[in-house]
Amino acid sequence: MDKRTIVFYIATLTRGGAERVIVSLANYFCREGWQVYMVTLEPDEGLYPMESGIHKIVLTTEPGGGVSGRLRRALERITQVRRLLKKTRAYALVSFIGKTNIRAVLAGLGLRTKVFASVRSAPGREYPGKLQRMLARMLFCLADGVVFQSEGARDFFPKAVRGKSRILFNPLSPEYIREPYRGKRRNEIVSVGRMDPVKNHALLVDAFAIVVRERPIPELHLTIYGGGECMEAVREQARGLGLAERITLPGDSRDIAEKIKDARVFVLSSDFEGMPNAVAEAFALGIPVVSTDCPSGGARMLTGADERGLLVPVGDAEKMAAAIMRILDDDALAERLRCAAYRFSLSLHPDKINQMWKNYIEGI
Repeated sequence: MDKRTIVFYIATLTRGGAERVIVSLANYFCREGWQVYMVTLEPDEGLYPMESGIHKIVLTTEPGGGVSGRLRRALERITQVRRLLKKTRAYALVSFIGKTNIRAVLAGLGLRTKVFASVRSAPGREYPGKLQRMLARMLFCLADGVVFQSEGARDFFPKAVRGKSRILFNPLSPEYIREPYRGKRRNEIVSVGRMDPVKNHALLVDAFAIVVRERPIPELHLTIYGGGECMEAVREQARGLGLAERITLPGDSRDIAEKIKDARVFVLSSDFEGMPNAVAEAFALGIPVVSTDCPSGGARMLTGADERGLLVPVGDAEKMAAAIMRILDDDALAERLRCAAYRFSLSLHPDKINQMWKNYIEGI
């Protein structure tokens, strides 16, 4: 076993928080002098730049339909990862998300390679079927370590899994490591996240409509950054509420930190989240946060139950609007939240989080 070789395994490297984190980890281990392999099911699209020394491997399988075809492809992927572990004599295999975690544990059975699975969202969502949940709960007992993002996610699993696990927050993306904005803030409410049903941007639009009705601030505006399948539905919702001129949907955008740094309020409206990166990023920019108290508790851990941000129930537009108005109405509250959140964000520096991963992996 080569104690300086590590394999990372994730289905794809498309845009997303888990993808950014696993690339950040791979780059860190590479800079620390490890031989690093990144294994995916699809070619890397280059959204998250990797160190030149990282070996990229794409698993290939023959197409096929039905249950037998899916089972055959899963077995082929397990076999390919297992062969790689044997060939490289890897010290550790680190997998992210859902079925990839299950395949990783199976690939490492009987080998000296240490296997670390990582759950990145609410477990009930990441393992939606009864069979997947049973396999995850059973096979994670055979892993050497399991990383969760919240206590709620950890508590979904049996004691044997919880006892070997760690809760590790996501590191900040480098562009958010900066001094918070100190000038006058624009009368803008912002949100960042892909436009899909689980992010529930429709809830935010409903809450904004209440705020506009209750607080006649002429220039108050809502901007939601992110593209996806729900964009046109949200746009139509804004038109129906007579708010088309006060709600902007720019789609996928670059330099988000620069665009939102001087907003008055950041809102997360999700129904489910693992550890919401967007909330931590708003913390680092010093923007007061309103967030749904969504499973599996990542938002609650970040906000400290109203210490660093205001929590509201999932799906409740009235309470979301009330929390937004509290911040708009109370400069002292906004400043208290800004300061507490920024101090907390300092603990999320990438080098600190990546070092925690390294200590955990090397400590097994």
